[in-house]
Amino acid sequence: MKKRTCLSAILRTALAVGATLLVAAGTAGAQKQGGSITVGQELDIPGFDPLKVGVFDTSAQTAAAAIFDTLTYLDDKGEPQPKLALSWTHSDDYKTWTFKLRPGVRFHDGTPFNAQAAKESFDRWKDPANKCRCAFYISGVRDVQAPDELTLVYNLNDPAVTLPANLSFPSATNVVHSPTAWKTKGNDYNRNPVGTGPYILKSWTAGDRIVLEKSPDYWNKGHPYLDRIILKPLPDAQSRFASLQSGEADIIWDDEYDADNILKAQKDPKLTVHTYTGSGAQVWAFNTKVAPFDDVRVRRALVMALDRKKWSQAATNGLSRPATNPYGDGSWVKCKDDGALPYDVEKAKALIKDYGQPVEFKMIATATPRGRTNGQVLQQFWKQIGVNMEIEQVDQATIPPRAFMRQFQLTPWRIVDFPDPSPQMFANFHTGSPVALANYSDPELDRLLEHARSTAEIDKRTEDYCAVSRLINKEAIWFWAFQNTYYAISASRLKDLPKLHGGVIDVSSVWLE
Repeated sequence: MKKRTCLSAILRTALAVGATLLVAAGTAGAQKQGGSITVGQELDIPGFDPLKVGVFDTSAQTAAAAIFDTLTYLDDKGEPQPKLALSWTHSDDYKTWTFKLRPGVRFHDGTPFNAQAAKESFDRWKDPANKCRCAFYISGVRDVQAPDELTLVYNLNDPAVTLPANLSFPSATNVVHSPTAWKTKGNDYNRNPVGTGPYILKSWTAGDRIVLEKSPDYWNKGHPYLDRIILKPLPDAQSRFASLQSGEADIIWDDEYDADNILKAQKDPKLTVHTYTGSGAQVWAFNTKVAPFDDVRVRRALVMALDRKKWSQAATNGLSRPATNPYGDGSWVKCKDDGALPYDVEKAKALIKDYGQPVEFKMIATATPRGRTNGQVLQQFWKQIGVNMEIEQVDQATIPPRAFMRQFQLTPWRIVDFPDPSPQMFANFHTGSPVALANYSDPELDRLLEHARSTAEIDKRTEDYCAVSRLINKEAIWFWAFQNTYYAISASRLKDLPKLHGGVIDVSSVWLE
């Protein structure tokens, strides 16, 4: 086994050892203990058991980052650093990664954290009998072994040069769950999660609030700083911002569709706007197995009718950055040619005419100002080429299950910010994936996705992913709207919020001035 060395500036992995490591950010000695904060989130949380919820949305990830720990975390440079794993090594072919775990850590229920506990969680998600939608996200891992109490080995099907970074994200299959808890609580575990994180679930009132309290026995001594975190679902953007202005909330989730609030906050000395441009994109998926999207001419026509600059201006006052591929400025994948279809209304009209039938369909949209605005803008674009689209507004929580069951013609989605594109791209576009929403299968697309994650050479991986983009754009099975730019607004006295990787507001290490 070799220690991870500098493959490129993008893929650097920092190895560090030391049981006394303090992973919280900030200037030593400046942090203050105590206090409570309220986080205004867009969505209510459906639960934390991957077998029940499949994947975590960003609201669940905010809570997960406080209740659970991951093996690694990303520093401000986007490089993985030790958390539950103290160090890691890899085989020459990057297909075996060995993690040395932090000793003396316990779950909130007293169960020891060790390699066997981590392996049991992984095996539970991977077991075909459990039918977890999360399993496809870990399909690249052949198995996880626990040769001794503090050694965890990932055996991969293909090389993964960025595995330590990928494991930093507080996703459903990265956080470590207490095996005692999920074995004894059964179906009730979904609403009674137990991790090793800095905060313990104290109470949960559905639709109102989740209360997390400081763990008195957290392994990182002196942490966390706050006594309590309250997570409140506030679906209406104006209500969220008003709660921040009134002091009812200390930090809120926001996005570029609430441009007025962001601009107001930037001028208010009592508030701080946090922003991060990552990889990934806001996207829409066509169901290519149902009319009219079973015909590529219709799909291409709709994409070529999009003026993303006008869309950005109308929806977000120009804050949104148009995207024509799923990677974005925050990704190491840079394509000279991503195969983007041009904005060409006349060509789009000609494609619809060639199709020779009326084009009418429904698009799912969230019952939010963002959903309504996007729906209305798209309606106008497509009306210009003779297409009639009906907006079906639904609660945001219903979109994932409808998408997974393919109960849509056109649905919004998001390719989240991730250190490496492989997990997201493979899950979203490979034949047989439950998350390949477009219902599209192509041997060449599968080959490119498989090769991209089977080589450690960045140049070859970039070629593969750019070819993937060209194929997806040519067939117009999805279309990209805007790059992922994440926002949070906080009271200025809230300090040391880390970068919003993946759009996650991680308040597990913040403190109040």
